[in-house]
Amino acid sequence: MQSVRPDNTDPIPLRQSQQNVGTIMIRFVGLLAAVTVVLVLIWNR
Repeated sequence: MQSVRPDNTDPIPLRQSQQNVGTIMIRFVGLLAAVTVVLVLIWNR
């Protein structure tokens, strides 16, 4: 069996996954804030 190796030995960049996690967190916090505002408005009626 031959081992398969990449042409270059540079480490794999992890920047893409960090951006995706950041985007998910921002969306989650925004959605949580929106739901909280809606519930407060409903509660105050």
